[in-house]
Amino acid sequence: MAVKTRQVPESFGSGFASSARYPQPRIRILHSVGHLLRGGIEMWLYQMVQRLDCNRFEHHVLVRTDKEESFTEDFRQAGIRILPCLNHNNPLKYASNLRRVVSQNGPYDILHVHGSNPNGLCALLFAKALGISNRIVHSHNDVRPLLRGRGIVYKSYVGLTLQGLRFFSDRGFAASILAAESMFGASWQTDRRWELLYYGVNFEPFTEPGDPNLRKDLGIAEDAFVVGHVGRFHPQKNHQFIVRIAEEAVKRDPRVHFLFIGDGDLRAGIAAELERKGLAQNVTFVPDTLSVPKFMLSAMDCFVFPSLYEGLGLVAVEAQAAGLPCFISDRVPREAVVDGSLVRILRLEDPPELWASAILNSKGKRARAGQHLEQFHSSQFNLERCVASLANTYEFMAAHPAS
Repeated sequence: MAVKTRQVPESFGSGFASSARYPQPRIRILHSVGHLLRGGIEMWLYQMVQRLDCNRFEHHVLVRTDKEESFTEDFRQAGIRILPCLNHNNPLKYASNLRRVVSQNGPYDILHVHGSNPNGLCALLFAKALGISNRIVHSHNDVRPLLRGRGIVYKSYVGLTLQGLRFFSDRGFAASILAAESMFGASWQTDRRWELLYYGVNFEPFTEPGDPNLRKDLGIAEDAFVVGHVGRFHPQKNHQFIVRIAEEAVKRDPRVHFLFIGDGDLRAGIAAELERKGLAQNVTFVPDTLSVPKFMLSAMDCFVFPSLYEGLGLVAVEAQAAGLPCFISDRVPREAVVDGSLVRILRLEDPPELWASAILNSKGKRARAGQHLEQFHSSQFNLERCVASLANTYEFMAAHPAS
């Protein structure tokens, strides 16, 4: 069965039209996310809300913590209101908090729930009672590998959560086919509510010239072979396996250097393990940053991404746009491969020695940055296409509220 494409009446146009066309009030969207760390979901949402016509759409972001996180201030600077709603593990308290949040900041035309977190399900459950007539659920991940080896209780909990997300949603997006199957089931294409919405990526930063001083600023030798990785320090990203790859790569070539970009609870432990293995001099850590393209263009020679599971793997697309040879796990959706000449897919069952050898064999094979970007602009990750598609859906749903 062919993958569905979007069917939205042309009369609703794209999100770029002048506000003169819209005498009616702005469409108000409440986005539910778990946190505002700089992960792929949050980066995509950050790009989208800035590019949707601010004269036509107003966005608020619901989070389950009142702590300042790495992306919180960036969203505020972009004019997005951040709304903490606590006690997501207690449905009664969460309902009370959500009622207060909506009463003080609403009304809202659309609730857009990102991911399969429990606070998103609670928001969906109470949305209609709070006057939010349209509900979207967005699958950004394939969580099925996470369930392997887990007990029946946890599997049942996840299964009931996914069932609830499907039941209480009017529409649903997925970042890839695997993400669609994960949340909506193997026969997702038979239900007209569900469809693919590939991430839009801003490829313009990859046309910029590299910074010749960046390696020096980072304390990395100019003749080092730099293996890059971008990702939150979370079990999903499989940093423990990268440590094993690093150990094998440095045995073969002491000039190999690993550059990690990201934050997270596991970072200190990974750093300590690298030090115990005598690899501290071969590793550099960079905190979460909005300047990932700069590091890819100016500091990295290749990119490693051995995730245990992914909804898409947005940074792998960006690494290809930077011209980097990429070594990704077989758990990353195939849609993330735009330039097949730059990507090698390896199994997680393959030994770290094989990964290390493949990485070292990629020396001198990166593409020249900026000279191969046309295929990225014309790919399913075209930014303008994604923005227009999302705008069309919001327009259509606001004009045709669910019963």
